[in-house]
Amino acid sequence: MNDVALAKRANRKLKTTKPFIIPYLVWIAIFLVLPSLILIFLALTSYDFSPNAEFSFTIENWKYVFGSEYASNVFWPAVIRSVLISLCVTLLCLIIGYPVALFMTKMNRIARGILMAFLILPLWCNQVLRIVSWRTIFEILNLNYNEFYIMNIIISMTAMYLPFMILPIYTVLEKIDNKVIEASYDLGCSNAQSLFRVVLPMSLGGIVSGIIMTFLPSLTTFEVSDAISYNTVILVGNMIYSRFQGTGGYNVGSIFSLLVVMFTIVGFVLILKVDKEGETLI
Repeated sequence: MNDVALAKRANRKLKTTKPFIIPYLVWIAIFLVLPSLILIFLALTSYDFSPNAEFSFTIENWKYVFGSEYASNVFWPAVIRSVLISLCVTLLCLIIGYPVALFMTKMNRIARGILMAFLILPLWCNQVLRIVSWRTIFEILNLNYNEFYIMNIIISMTAMYLPFMILPIYTVLEKIDNKVIEASYDLGCSNAQSLFRVVLPMSLGGIVSGIIMTFLPSLTTFEVSDAISYNTVILVGNMIYSRFQGTGGYNVGSIFSLLVVMFTIVGFVLILKVDKEGETLI
């Protein structure tokens, strides 16, 4: 079959499948584009959906976020705290997750399926239930005090987001041809040299995807800190949630949300840079 025939066949297939794209585009428009436009609208106006709200374009909301005493004493410390906790969670997930993903590639099919089930089944449970379970464990271990709250939050997040680190890495490791690893042994590499010079560089796409897919949820969560620390450890997700409880805080809360959205966009751009075909996205 020549190139012209292949092109015509591809065009016919595209025309046949094009209608199936419409529901996806409608979903994206309603649940992604429209909410983002509402956030931008609220961030640039004084309207906040309250009964007596006045409408006017203003940058006072931005001045409040970047120049007020509240922002410097409360919001930005919460952002820094959230970033540091998220980095700790991501690092722990990577340290635990990479060896587990590597070990899974060496297992037989049945054992691998069992371990995969143990990873995925907790995701089927309600997240609030899992958080409360961890809080109960900390209470039993007598770790439910102010000085342990940060540690408890990190442990809880690590347990909840660990599958999001393991699965992308495993997806990449599974596709590495064993002949490449055997060739490194034939060239004189030890097990450690083969791991760090061959396997690790070839699995970089999965590592980056896992890091981003772990870092972003842990950065934006609010229910974990609420439940584990009894609302004493304030993260950026808690501040966004509190702003959207009732009316009156939508404008500033929208700016908080847009900042988080920017983090998310940067994260997915990085994923697409290292994983152009999207093979490691869950």
